[in-house]
Amino acid sequence: MANTRDLFSLPAGPADLCFDKNEFMKKTFSVDEFLHENRNAGSLEIIRDDLGIYLKVLRSAMIELINQDYADFVDLSANLIGLDQQISGIGAPLEKLREEVLTMREALQGTMKSISDCLDQKKALRTYKKSLQSLGKVQQALVKLDNLLSPMDGREHDINPILLERAALESIQLQFNIKFCGEFLNEEQMRRSESMKNNLLMQMKEYFLKTLEQKNIDGMERCLRIYCTLDETRTAEEVFKHEIVSPYMNRVVSESSLQNSPQGLTGIYNQILDFISLNMKSLLTLTKKNGKVKGFNFIINSFWTEVERRMETNMSSIFAPGNPESFYQKYKCTLEFLERIEQIIEDSAEIAYFKAHPQYKSFQVRWNLPVYFQIRFQEIGSNLEKACSREIDAIRFTSQQIGASQFNLITFSIALTCISNCWQEGIYLPQLFHRFVKFTLQLLSRATTWIDTAITFNPPLQTDSPEPLLRLKLLATLFSDVTNLSKKIPNIITLIIQKAPPVLALTAQKLDELFFDNRSALSAKLNRLQTLIVQELVQISIPHIKQVSDIPRLYRKTNREVPSKCCPYMEQLIQPSRNFQERYSAMVGDEQLKEFLGNVYRSLTLHYYQAVDEVLISVQKTEESLRRLKNLRDRNANPITTATFPNSGSISTDRTSMSDDDKIRLQIQVDVIYYVQEIERLGLARGEIEKLHELVLLTEKATKIKIGNNQQTPEQV
Repeated sequence: MANTRDLFSLPAGPADLCFDKNEFMKKTFSVDEFLHENRNAGSLEIIRDDLGIYLKVLRSAMIELINQDYADFVDLSANLIGLDQQISGIGAPLEKLREEVLTMREALQGTMKSISDCLDQKKALRTYKKSLQSLGKVQQALVKLDNLLSPMDGREHDINPILLERAALESIQLQFNIKFCGEFLNEEQMRRSESMKNNLLMQMKEYFLKTLEQKNIDGMERCLRIYCTLDETRTAEEVFKHEIVSPYMNRVVSESSLQNSPQGLTGIYNQILDFISLNMKSLLTLTKKNGKVKGFNFIINSFWTEVERRMETNMSSIFAPGNPESFYQKYKCTLEFLERIEQIIEDSAEIAYFKAHPQYKSFQVRWNLPVYFQIRFQEIGSNLEKACSREIDAIRFTSQQIGASQFNLITFSIALTCISNCWQEGIYLPQLFHRFVKFTLQLLSRATTWIDTAITFNPPLQTDSPEPLLRLKLLATLFSDVTNLSKKIPNIITLIIQKAPPVLALTAQKLDELFFDNRSALSAKLNRLQTLIVQELVQISIPHIKQVSDIPRLYRKTNREVPSKCCPYMEQLIQPSRNFQERYSAMVGDEQLKEFLGNVYRSLTLHYYQAVDEVLISVQKTEESLRRLKNLRDRNANPITTATFPNSGSISTDRTSMSDDDKIRLQIQVDVIYYVQEIERLGLARGEIEKLHELVLLTEKATKIKIGNNQQTPEQV
């Protein structure tokens, strides 16, 4: 970039231009970027004027440059005179050279083509020679094969395995040479070749069946080796399949055999497996992984393919899922049958090949497991759905036995039974593990959803117990059962892990994550039930707090004795919580009961404090009004004696001179003391209840009587 600027330096322009002239020399110069960078230098009119000024400078510089180099321009045109003639003089020799090169190229190509034709002819001659030699060998092999197989054509002669081996070798040589005969091989020779091969395979078949019948292991081994030599292993497997396996399975595998079998499908499978021990033991010994002959798989290609085909065509009734109990037994029996076949195969690679076989997959698909699961889903799910749809019987509900270790509502018991049924023997299949896990989550979720229905249930007034108590008992029962259901989840997880297929390698942590939503939902239901129980207890007790406002009416101008015991409404205020503790402590547990009662008394204490505060303020206002009225009367009657009026703001120790307002204050304090004692008797600490300490201080301030933690009554003071 620097060299370009040195060679082509722009002429200097006026110093007051609003742009830098060097920007025009940049390779990346852009009009848009130029305007964008100089937008703050001035308006468009200023930029236009400056560009016009600099354009004039450039034009002047261009004219000066042309004037300076004018002589060079003139010399350049003079030097070009006569250049065309010089070029024409050089062109003629070059054209001649070009023609000579083309002639030489054509000569070389002709020579190369001649050589290539000669090589192709030589190659063809070699091919013909080889084909003729192969044809001769084919003719010799046909004659030799005919001589070897002719003595064995007659039924009166025993098949000679040595001749079979020699014939097999000749057959291989024959097939090899036929490939190179090409067009020299005629149809007659091809027909003879096929006939010889078929004749050889037919005699091989007879010899193979004979060795199987005689259980001649040496002959069997020799025959299998000959089949391997001929590369006809599948032919040997087909011979064994059609001649040995098929007749036996046609007799054993049928609907009539299934119906007449004392052991049912198990008996059929036992007969099928007996075939292996009776007819295939020697073959398996020779062809297994450590056997003497390789390349055969009679279990899969001969035995299994025929068994599976017969079962699909002759015993299709076993696949019907209409009766789930029968389907389960047949499928479990089939799995054991397949496992026993795998044990016979032994080799892991062959077992994998067995499971990947198309007929194995087809056999597995015939067992309609999704339909079986759907039937089980409807059976089990309908039981829970019926229980959830059934209304709660208030009469039986109120009389049923309550316990902390069992479900008190039948819906939860049925839900847990349904979950257990999913995994019990006779229903659960490992192949449907993922479906049964999902079903378990659905059952648990349905039971959780039913809780909302149970909460909204209003017990009818057909029993001796009032509706609020029935409602409270229902909520407590629900809370106990939901708590127990939450505690059952770890047991459900353990059960699922025990039933899970080993290949999944499930852990409790993985399954616990699946049950997270169910745990959260149950926890939310428990919180809601706790809130409703507290609300019910508070609603039952709050109406009695209103009787605090009746205390002034009991003592004002009634000449009642000094209060020494609490008012009856206090007993009514405490009784619902006391009854709840006595009836449901075993159901909800001591810790949870303490939390319930704590929330109840926090709410009650707040309302009680407000009621007491209102009464004390009202009493104080009334007392001050009476005092002003009495002072006014005494001042008018006898001004001298007004100063001897006792201060009614404190309780007099002389009980005969205690005012009605003092009795009211003292009664409130006695009630508060009883209230605190009952709270502590229920197992709650005074510091756990908000506003309770302020309530005690409020009554102490009103009566001027200090009560300690031993809760002495004002009578004792």
